[in-house]
Amino acid sequence: MDNQEEIKQSYYSRDIEPTLDNLNDIIRICETFMKEGGDRLMCAMSMRKWDIDEIERLSTYIVESRQKMEKELIRLKKYKDSFNDMFATDHNEYYDSVAAILSKIRSHTSPLNQLLQKTCSRKHPNKYVCKQFGIKPKSVRQESVLVSDSFQKPLYSIDDPATPTQVLGFFNELNKFFADEKECMEICVQVLDEEAEIRKDPVKSKYVLDKYRRKAFEKLRRVIMLISDDTISTLKEITPAYQRLKNYATDEAFAQEEFHKHNVADMDHFCLIELAIAKQKNQLDNDELAYWGNNPSWVKRIRYVIKHYDELLPDNFTHKMMGRFQYYFCKWALPTNISNATKYFIKHYHGKWKVSKYAAVNNHGKEYDKNSAEVINFHTAIQTLLSKANVQEQAEQSA
Repeated sequence: MDNQEEIKQSYYSRDIEPTLDNLNDIIRICETFMKEGGDRLMCAMSMRKWDIDEIERLSTYIVESRQKMEKELIRLKKYKDSFNDMFATDHNEYYDSVAAILSKIRSHTSPLNQLLQKTCSRKHPNKYVCKQFGIKPKSVRQESVLVSDSFQKPLYSIDDPATPTQVLGFFNELNKFFADEKECMEICVQVLDEEAEIRKDPVKSKYVLDKYRRKAFEKLRRVIMLISDDTISTLKEITPAYQRLKNYATDEAFAQEEFHKHNVADMDHFCLIELAIAKQKNQLDNDELAYWGNNPSWVKRIRYVIKHYDELLPDNFTHKMMGRFQYYFCKWALPTNISNATKYFIKHYHGKWKVSKYAAVNNHGKEYDKNSAEVINFHTAIQTLLSKANVQEQAEQSA
């Protein structure tokens, strides 16, 4: 037997295996103490013969632990709201969600384990005795009188008038500690239950995947201009998520099985590959992909409108009005970025009028009124133009 195995058998086992059952077991432990904690604490004090100094030391330790726990509880609540909203996570490259959650709440579980070890019915034999007699480790979550299935009822109640104030203070702190611990574990279980529900539902899984794609496309579509075809080919070979995609017949199946199994870098590379494929398949230019993402039908509409731009202008149109109508076009084509829309228009417009630069175009934003007759007429003319040409409308304007 190696030294590590000897040590493993020498003490009470305090490890919490990353399973949902163990998270629920901690909730049970907390509920047990919250129900019978006074009697159990008095039993532990009598059994381990704690004096007032020891109780005060333990009370200080529990107060400090609970303060750390409360800060971590705030972070955990925020984590709860975002964890199942993201298809990929950055905890480990491939990981078990229970283990990931437990790694985030060490300041919860470590004080609990130490407290339980200090209240076990008897001290465990040292490693030499364990080795000699083959004694296996005992779980503190089974042996501690604070939470075990059975314990010796104390002679005196916690409510006895003779109970020292230090003991009452310690008991109150323990109640707060176990209440926070219970809330923490309930959040963890809730998160994992939600994760399991998403995995069972192909529609929910696909929704989370598509939501991740949209955010990734928004972040990466400007980067695609800097990525060479050779780099994309390499990414196809080394990106685990893209390799896994080949094993599934549908996006839904991929989303269900791969949910929360890839980190952010892996999924970003996956989305980068998808953008590159879309660019090639749909013959999109780099700036089109950067401005509108993987949305070829919308780009087709924009190209067509620019090509027939002069047909949309009113009969009384003069060059002085060019900047204003360019602004109207930009608010239709790319409402969130007038600068990029202007660049694209200048690049592709080959009509009879001299184009206005960005500063002149953007200046009309101060006076823009989407409900004005001029704006409504211009945008209506765009829809009529596209309808006559049978250019299909894309409801979503950008990826």
